[in-house]
Amino acid sequence: MAADAMERTAPWRNRTTLRCYTARATPPNDFRHWCRSPGAPSLRPHRRTQGDGAMGFLDKVRKLFSFSFNRLEDGTPLTPAQHRGLALGAVYAAESYLPINALTAESDRATAVALLASAWGVTSAGSAREVTESLLSQGHRAHYAVVNPRVERLHRGSRSDAAAVAQANLAALPGEAVARGLDLESTRDYYESWHEAAEEGLFDKLPRPLPASIMAWDMGRLVQLHRLIQDARLLRAEESWNAIASAARLAQPAYQSWRDFGDSFVVGRAFWLATHDLDRIAEDTDTFQRATAHLLSHEHSPWRQMAW
Repeated sequence: MAADAMERTAPWRNRTTLRCYTARATPPNDFRHWCRSPGAPSLRPHRRTQGDGAMGFLDKVRKLFSFSFNRLEDGTPLTPAQHRGLALGAVYAAESYLPINALTAESDRATAVALLASAWGVTSAGSAREVTESLLSQGHRAHYAVVNPRVERLHRGSRSDAAAVAQANLAALPGEAVARGLDLESTRDYYESWHEAAEEGLFDKLPRPLPASIMAWDMGRLVQLHRLIQDARLLRAEESWNAIASAARLAQPAYQSWRDFGDSFVVGRAFWLATHDLDRIAEDTDTFQRATAHLLSHEHSPWRQMAW
């Protein structure tokens, strides 16, 4: 599976052919997952594809609804705790027009099963639990905690000290990776790619200062994962909601506001993307910063409906 975005069509519950853009992520695997009808509102610029047709009309439709959220009218009422947990995945929901009041990606079972298997390596209830536990216990934030302070120190330092700092960083990585139970080769890859992102000025595109943790990225991915798990019917809804509740308990003391959470998500996504396609970071960051700005400003946003 290629790392860059692909386009595919699949059957969907609402009987409308939807475009589903996906991109491969690092272990535990992730899919950047957008699923929406040709006329559905989206913060992502539309990609013209063969057979779209009537683009002027569709563009007008998108503009009319560009500040709306997807809310299922027949969705099961959620508890306040469930609303809060689902809001951890709201950046993806806003960007991809996923329901903000239901734990679903609105995919049919076969599509969800295929995405879970190819993107996350999830093929059973057992593997779904394993990946969930990985996100809760480690995720990408474990590598970021090792890599980012060292890259920032190198990036902020003087050129005369750069060689010595770089050498010290590389010498310290093995011990710190082992101490945290991280794969050394992966840690080096993250360090090199994040350092390259800094050297190319891509940090200037990110919210500053960079957050101490990118837990928001891991927790947002967990919600996205469990949307698919529910569509695939791998776990009971109660188990998915319990996992999301655990994510909410972890995230709550880590941030002071939804703005902090959103910034952390954006930086976390850039940290992940740096190991795959450095050239996409600037555009991708703009896209997801628009999504977070939308969530922070729109009166019907789940982030505006509840205090952090």
